[in-house]
Amino acid sequence: MRRRTKDGSEGRMRSFALEEAEEDVDEPPGPLPARGTQATGAGRGGVPDDGARLPSVSHGPASRDVPGRARSGRRPSRRTRALLGAAIATVIVLVVGGLVVGERNEAARIERVLASSGGVRSLGPDVAVVWRIDPVAGGNAPDLGRWSQPTVVDGVLVVPGDPVAGYDPTTGERLWSASESSAASERARSGDQTRCIGSGPRSDTGPVVCTTSSYRPVTIFGETSEEAHLRRIEVVDPVTGDVLTARSVDEETTAATVAFTDGLATFAWGSGGQVVVTLEDLATGEVRWSREVVPEPGEGVESPRYLQGWPDGDELRVEATGLSATLDADGSSVGAREGMSWDSTLPDGGRVSTGGDGTWTVFAPDGHGAFSVEGNLVLFDVTDGSADVPLLVSAGGDVMDAAGTIARPTFSALDRRTGRTLWTADGTLERAVAQVGDVGVLSGAGRLLGVDLATGERVWEAEGTLAYGQSFTDGTDLYLVGQSGTGATRVTAISVDSGQELWEADVPELSTWTFSARGRLVLVTDEGGLLGLG
Repeated sequence: MRRRTKDGSEGRMRSFALEEAEEDVDEPPGPLPARGTQATGAGRGGVPDDGARLPSVSHGPASRDVPGRARSGRRPSRRTRALLGAAIATVIVLVVGGLVVGERNEAARIERVLASSGGVRSLGPDVAVVWRIDPVAGGNAPDLGRWSQPTVVDGVLVVPGDPVAGYDPTTGERLWSASESSAASERARSGDQTRCIGSGPRSDTGPVVCTTSSYRPVTIFGETSEEAHLRRIEVVDPVTGDVLTARSVDEETTAATVAFTDGLATFAWGSGGQVVVTLEDLATGEVRWSREVVPEPGEGVESPRYLQGWPDGDELRVEATGLSATLDADGSSVGAREGMSWDSTLPDGGRVSTGGDGTWTVFAPDGHGAFSVEGNLVLFDVTDGSADVPLLVSAGGDVMDAAGTIARPTFSALDRRTGRTLWTADGTLERAVAQVGDVGVLSGAGRLLGVDLATGERVWEAEGTLAYGQSFTDGTDLYLVGQSGTGATRVTAISVDSGQELWEADVPELSTWTFSARGRLVLVTDEGGLLGLG
C-alpha cells in the first residue's frame, strides 16, 4: 500500500484531530497488527502504512459489538470534562448568587418596612405582652388629663418623666437615665410635666429636646382650666443619654422651645409685647442670633400666652395673637402668612402643606414645590416604606355648589412626583388605611376595600365592618388595633391580598394609644404604662 504523505486529504487531517482530542479511552488498545496488514477487530478503523491506528466513527447499526465481549465505553475527554465542570460551576454560582441577592432584597424590604411609621414585625394569634414599663413620675398624669407621649429617636424609645429615660424597644431594657449624667440639681416639682421630642423633619433623629412645665389654674370666660408655664429645658443625646445642655428659663415669659437646624430655638414674650426668638447652639448654648417680631398694631391680646413656634422645613414658623411670621436659618424674616397651616411629611422625605383654603402644595424631598392640588388630600395612615406611594384626593359628596347640587363622591390617585392623575374611582373615601406593595387598603362607607394602586381596580371588599383605632403592617399583612367589648385591646390580622380576616386576639390591657418602635408594637395603657407586644 502506498504511504500517504503528510499533506494528505482533508479527511486525513480530521482523523488526526479527532485522535488528539479523544486520547483517553476506557480500554487500552490491543497489539498493533503487522505492518502492511489490516486490522480485523470489529469497530476498528484501518491502519495506514506507517502503523498509526485511525479511530473509526460509529454510524448507528453498522457498528457491532464483538460477541462474548463487553462493549467498550468511551469516557469524555479531559477538555469535555473541564467544559462540563465549568458549566456546572457556573450554574451553581448563578443559583447561589440569585439566592443571596434574593435574601438581601428581602432583608432590605423588611428593614424598609420596620423603618416606616407603622411598620412592625410579623405577629401571630398568640400575640402577648413581652415587656412592660411602668408609669413614670412627671410623665403621664391621667388623673389630671395630661399625657406625655413617648417618642422613638434614633431607634431608642425615649420615655418622658423624672428622669427622662431611654429603652431598647425590642427588649424593653433600660439603656440610660438622663439624671445619671446630668449635673443639674433642680428636679421636677409636684404637678410638673415633662415632654420630649426629637429633631429633624420627622422628629425621629437626635438630639432630643425635653421641656418641663409647671401648671397653674387660670379662669377664662368663667371656666377654670390649667395654663402651662415652661420652666426648664434639657437637650439629651438619645444614644448615650448624655445631657448636652440643661438650663432653667423664665416661667413668666418663655412659651416654647424646639430644635431647629443644629440649634435650639426659644420663643418668649418681650417686655413691650413683642415676640423674641432666640437661636442657641445645641452643643455650647452660645446665642447665634436673637430677633424681635412685633404683632400687627391694633390687635388685641386676649391671651398673651398664645405663642407657638415650630420648624417648617428649613424655616421657622412663629404664631401668636396678632402675629404670623416665618424666619429663615439666619433669623431673617421671609414674610408673613395669612393663617395657620397644616404640614405632613411624606414617606420619601417630601411634605404636603395646606393653609385651610382647600389647596394643597406638594413639596419634593429637596424642599421645592412640585405641584398643587385642590380637594381633600387623604394620606395613608401607614405604608411599607415605599417612596413612590400615590397621593389620594377625594372630592364631592359633601359640598353643594351654587346651583344647590351636590356632586357625586369620587377619589383619585395622583403621581407623587408630577401630580398627574393616575385613575379616578366612584365612591366615598373616608380613610386611607394602609399601603402595602401595589395594594391600597381604603375605608369607605364603613367597609374596608383593597384597590390596585396602579389601576384603581378594586381587588377585594371585606364583609361587615371592623371597629379599630390604628393600623400597622409587617409588609405582608395588615394589623388593626382597637378595643374589644370586654375592656381589652384587640388585634385583628387582615390579608392584604384577599381582605380575609386571618385571626384576632385580645390583650388583657386597655390601651389608649398604640405605636410602633423599631418593629415592636407598643401599647400605652390608660394608666400611662407601656406594653411591648410580640
